[in-house]
Amino acid sequence: MNIIVKQYFDKSHFLTVKNKTYAQTCLELFDFQIKNDLVENDITSKIISGKYKDTKAQIISKQSGVVAGIEEVVYLINKKTNLTVKQKIKDGKKIIDKDLLLELTGDPLEILKYERTILNILQRMSGIATLTNRLITSHCLTTPLATTRKTLWGLLDKKAVSVGGGLTHRLSLSDEILIKDNHIELWANKFKVSRFESLKVIMDKIRNSSVKNPFEIEVESEKEAILLANYYFEIGITAPLIIMLDNFKPLDALGTIKTIRNQNKSSKLVFELSGGINERNIKNYDQVGADVISIGVLTHSPKALDISLSLS
Repeated sequence: MNIIVKQYFDKSHFLTVKNKTYAQTCLELFDFQIKNDLVENDITSKIISGKYKDTKAQIISKQSGVVAGIEEVVYLINKKTNLTVKQKIKDGKKIIDKDLLLELTGDPLEILKYERTILNILQRMSGIATLTNRLITSHCLTTPLATTRKTLWGLLDKKAVSVGGGLTHRLSLSDEILIKDNHIELWANKFKVSRFESLKVIMDKIRNSSVKNPFEIEVESEKEAILLANYYFEIGITAPLIIMLDNFKPLDALGTIKTIRNQNKSSKLVFELSGGINERNIKNYDQVGADVISIGVLTHSPKALDISLSLS
C-alpha cells in the first residue's frame, strides 16, 4: 500500500474504545438509541413486571458474514447496564449461522430493555464489515478500498469498514484538507474566475500556509487533472497531493493517470477514484492503476447482518 494512502486513508487506530473520543461517540449513540426507544416507558415490560431470577441470553448469528461491533457492545453493556457480558468471538472473525457471539446474564427485563439497541449495533456494523470484505475478496481487489463520509453512524460506520478490511478515509472535516467540487465553484463564483483559476488560487493558499500533511483535490476532467498536477509541481508545494478523479469512466481514469505519471513520476502524487463505482464495475476500476478507490455504498446503504438474541 502506498505510504501516503496509509497515512491519509487509514485512521483505524483511533477507532477503539480505548480512545476517549471514540468511546464518547459510542456512549452518545447508545444514549440516543435508548432515549428514542423510550425504554423507561416499556409498557410490555410493565405488564410482566416482577422479580425474576437472573437469566442468560445468547446473541447468535443467523447468517454468514464478518462480525463487527463486539468491542462496542461489550463496552456499552459494561458502562451503561447492570448486565454481565461474556465475549465469545472477536471483531473481524468470519461467522456462520448459529455461531455464538455474546452471552448476557442478568435481570431478563433489563436484557429485553436493551435488546434492540444491542442488536442494532451488531447488525449494522457486521453488515458493513461483511459488505466491505465481500467486495475486496470476491473481486480479488489489488487497489485499497476506502469508505467516504456518507455515513449514518459516523465513526462506528468507519470502524466497521476497517474491521472488514477497508480504509476509513477522513474521520471528520478536521483531519485533512479536501478541496471538492463545491469548494472550487464557490471560489470561482466569488471572484468571477474559471474553475482552474480558482484551483490555482487555492493551491497558492495551500503553499503559503506551509501545509505538510497530504491534501486532496477533486477534479472532473482529464484536462483539469493534468493542469492541476503541472501547477502543483510548478509552484513547488512540498506536501503530497492526492488527486481525486471523480466520476471518471475506467478508461478515462486509466488514460489520465498514465499521462500524468509519464510526465512526472513523483511519489508525492497519489490518485483516488470515486463516484459511480459499485459492485458491478469495481473490478474495472481496480485495473486502472489508481492508489485507492473510495465508495459510499459501504456505509450509506449496507444490508444488516441477521443476528438474534434469545433467552435461555
